[in-house]
Amino acid sequence: MLGPLRGDSPGTIGPYRILARLGAGATGEVFLGDRGGSTTPVAVRTVRRDVARDPALRDRLRQGITVARSVTGPHLAPLLDADADAEPPWLATAYVAGPTLSAAVRWAGAMGEAELRMLGAGTARALAAVHAAGTAHGDVGPGSVVLAADGPRLIGFGPALLPPPERVADGGQAVPASDVLRLASVLRLAATGRDELADGPAPAVDPAGTDLTGVPEALRAVLEDCLAADPAARPTAAELAERLTPGAADRWPGAVRGQITEYERELAQVVALDGPLLPGHPPAGDQAAPHRPPTAAGFVAPHRPPTAAGFVAPHRPPTAEPDFVPPLHLAPPEAPGVPAPPRRPRRALGAALAALVLLGAATGGYLAWRDDGPAGPARGGGSRPVTIVAGVGEKGGPDASGTVPYGRDVRPTGWKKSWKGRFSQPPLGCSAGREALVCRLVDGSYEALSAADGQQLWGMDAGLETGGKEAHYGPNGALFVPAGATLPTVYDDTVLFVAGGSLQSVDIRTGKWNWETRAGEALALESAPVVVGDLVLAEATRPDGPQLIAVDRGTGVEKWHLTLAGNDLPNARKANFWPVATDGKAAYAITEQGPKAFRPVDGKLLGSAGGEAEPANSNSGCGDLRLRGASAFCATSVPNGDPSGFGEDMSVLRFTAGDLRARGRVTVDAALAAGARLSALDDRVMVLSRGDEYATSVPDEIAVVRRADGRTVGRFPLTLHPGKGMGNPVSAPLIVADTVVWADTSTLYTVAVRPDGTLGTLRKTPVRGAPGPGATPDYDRAQGIQLGEELLPPQVLPMGGVVHVVYDDGTVVSVPLPG
Repeated sequence: MLGPLRGDSPGTIGPYRILARLGAGATGEVFLGDRGGSTTPVAVRTVRRDVARDPALRDRLRQGITVARSVTGPHLAPLLDADADAEPPWLATAYVAGPTLSAAVRWAGAMGEAELRMLGAGTARALAAVHAAGTAHGDVGPGSVVLAADGPRLIGFGPALLPPPERVADGGQAVPASDVLRLASVLRLAATGRDELADGPAPAVDPAGTDLTGVPEALRAVLEDCLAADPAARPTAAELAERLTPGAADRWPGAVRGQITEYERELAQVVALDGPLLPGHPPAGDQAAPHRPPTAAGFVAPHRPPTAAGFVAPHRPPTAEPDFVPPLHLAPPEAPGVPAPPRRPRRALGAALAALVLLGAATGGYLAWRDDGPAGPARGGGSRPVTIVAGVGEKGGPDASGTVPYGRDVRPTGWKKSWKGRFSQPPLGCSAGREALVCRLVDGSYEALSAADGQQLWGMDAGLETGGKEAHYGPNGALFVPAGATLPTVYDDTVLFVAGGSLQSVDIRTGKWNWETRAGEALALESAPVVVGDLVLAEATRPDGPQLIAVDRGTGVEKWHLTLAGNDLPNARKANFWPVATDGKAAYAITEQGPKAFRPVDGKLLGSAGGEAEPANSNSGCGDLRLRGASAFCATSVPNGDPSGFGEDMSVLRFTAGDLRARGRVTVDAALAAGARLSALDDRVMVLSRGDEYATSVPDEIAVVRRADGRTVGRFPLTLHPGKGMGNPVSAPLIVADTVVWADTSTLYTVAVRPDGTLGTLRKTPVRGAPGPGATPDYDRAQGIQLGEELLPPQVLPMGGVVHVVYDDGTVVSVPLPG
């Protein structure tokens, strides 16, 4: 949808006046504009200057523009103007007011046969026009078909910029038959709501593996012909249009028409301004924002306040009141005649999955860590001021200990009072810094809120149309995150993440790119880059297997790389081959043999984490690593011979930081071992999260044990199911300012850790504006687990004396640290 311009947005591009911002991607930004006072809107795409410095891309862009100018047709968004030699290069196409097919299907559901014929015939005619020009579209998908009032429009004509999804052996370029194949897949999605690519990001369509169950009988033979393994056997686009035309509808279903009307209404409001849409300047006539349709960036569920990835919210004064009014485009429907969207119930995940879902950002950098000895001056509480440099995620700071290295007197820049903000979709892992709170959303996009008052700073789709898919676990247990998007890592004034195969550095205040370089993708929900001094470490997928790469934090230039696992590793042994922590002196990553430590400057191996009496290069059973001072820790399971089904105890292995030499283990009290996960540790205690949805004998609780001997010092029951059919998930606990902190859907819990390791009294602080428990209907997960459907645990992000709590529905509440 349409967002206000930012301070660095251009006023004009070529002959076009810029009115609003449509979004941003890895190659540039897209704006709404007009020409010479005309009310005819255009979409103007710019190409980033650093990308355009590539002479080969400039040549491809010129060739693509030449071809695109010759392509015309009633179902195309035609290229109107372009300048490949401008600084930056730009292209202008007709703006189509309507949702993408992916958004329409998500909102309105699968289409009937008549609407499918209308969709397919129109899109096929557009492809026929493209093919008549002697080229192929190369990127046909549910995100490249927009539903206008009078029929479909094919957009994203991309031979100049986009890699084709299906390649042929004699030249590596897309051919017209590739487009027909992809169109068949698009029609299948529209007919069933299912996408055969849902279990992975691979762009190619496998004709043999496409299931047409659910497609209307009269259309199956047509799609089967389009899916023929032999490209020569597929019908041409023109032939396909002729076969689909009989019986085609002449208009969209009512729900889709309602979406289109909302797009048209917003466009009319912006045009009526007769000037740019600026922050804080709502479109004409808008006193309260009506409900907005789903966005082009991916599927948005009806109960969520949708917004385009790349939307920048107008600024409004912060408020701490429970009747907080979200900013424009994020407000609930209040306009007369606009019905409130139903809140779709989401299902609560069990404790085992909850441990995987939001383990948090393994943020980079190193700041103000204590050693294993007695505490020095209060972290942030002494006479020497402490500046927030390293970001905070759900594992705490960059050492992943779950302890945040900032004292109560440290607060985000400009923070003055409690506030409530909102992300447009369910967050799937966040990182907070002194300026902003940045989250990856369930569709693989990113958004940032001001840490001072919760106002939206920027949003981006990381450069890829996600095809309407959301993060999920497939039936085989494999994780898929759109664009392979990792958790964001905040460090100083920069946000780092990997999406679309690129490690990207972004300015935390503006969302403007600094640089990007090739990298891998998220292998687990906790995958994230790590910063060590002037280097950024990430995983890169290379032909010889997963590699750890180190790049310059200022430029993105690769400094070194090393292999973490073989390329023939079986699926059962694949893991989160990403850097997991740093103490500023060494970097730690998971490898095929377990955790290893590397020297940041050159990648030299410093040591491997093996268990006691085990070879140094053996796998210790550690799938993760947490650092604290001079030691490194990991939790592992130890067989105890109990035949009852709970035949494992939990031990926490301890290693020397740097070389990972074994220093013994702490065995947790057997009464706490079942279903326990290590969440945080400091110099005195370890904090465990417990629960097992499949074993009612395992209590849901937060437990605190002494780090020295594993003896229990506190147990705090959790109410994960406050009523029948209701879920109340709980965040992973962290430690900040000698206080254990966690949250559920309505309350913030804190308990002080005394100098002797004993605990104070549990304090419960109601969180005003928190969403509260959600519905948990029966849910068959046999076909996979859709994370956008689940009731996910909150995430607590303590920034010294302030705690940000991020909830499943996108609500964010920032409050002082109680006590």
